[in-house]
Amino acid sequence: MQRQLLNFVDKALVEDVIPILMAAFNCQLEQLLSRCIHKVASSDFDSISLEKELPHEVVTEIKSCRLSFQPESAADAMEVEPLSEKSIMRIHKALDSDDVELLKLLLNESRVTLDDAYALHYACAYSDSKVIQELLGLGMADILRRNSRGYTVLHVAARRKDPSILVALLNKGACATDTTPDGQTALSICQRLTRRKDYHEKTVKCKESNKDRLCVDVLEREMRRSSMTVSMSVSSQLTADDLHIRLDYLENRGMAFTFLGHFVSINIGSVSWKFERIKIRICFLLFIKIHILVYK
Repeated sequence: MQRQLLNFVDKALVEDVIPILMAAFNCQLEQLLSRCIHKVASSDFDSISLEKELPHEVVTEIKSCRLSFQPESAADAMEVEPLSEKSIMRIHKALDSDDVELLKLLLNESRVTLDDAYALHYACAYSDSKVIQELLGLGMADILRRNSRGYTVLHVAARRKDPSILVALLNKGACATDTTPDGQTALSICQRLTRRKDYHEKTVKCKESNKDRLCVDVLEREMRRSSMTVSMSVSSQLTADDLHIRLDYLENRGMAFTFLGHFVSINIGSVSWKFERIKIRICFLLFIKIHILVYK
């Protein structure tokens, strides 16, 4: 099993390596643990998520590993000035304690905003769904903002697989068609983390609905709605262009009719009826030629 997981670690996304790392740590599988630590250290996984999801000794080893092969670069995009870092930590602790009122006080006392702290990303990953809805109700966070890894709030929520959070974000304007830097949508993330048998599991009366299936269905419906909206806007634009072309055509045709009538009225009576018929015939041919040119 350890050999199979070693092969998997090299090909897997860093998010999928985290549970393997925890299993290796708890089972004391040193070779697998070392490979997982190297994989995470070489990735852009931020230190806040590391400290939230991994044991302290593992986090320390990952940070020292990062310093060893990235001594001159900022390996972690979340590292900021000390004062800002303290404010960000306080915001996260307020979210951990589900205290939105404390969060408001912290925002009033500090120059750090919710977007600076990626508070909405943090809440969608670790906070209660009610706290997330209260946070969205403040209207102080950008729902489309991307974190240091290029993930939107909806991408983070898709990994959590809570339908109430996904619906709340979509209602506030989250875009289901946004992709991560490696081309994943929220739907593809959710589908990848959902086992086939869990998705097709039958619903049992008086039991909680299948959250995995609900999440996939919600995101699929939103993707269809987004694609229909784009198609309608494109077709509306094409229809408008067609109408302009048709109006130009009718306008030119009307001008041709006006020219013909004016030309005939001027020449009627000025010559004999014999020549008049010839002129009318010429005018008619001229009109046909103009009509063909306008139609083309």
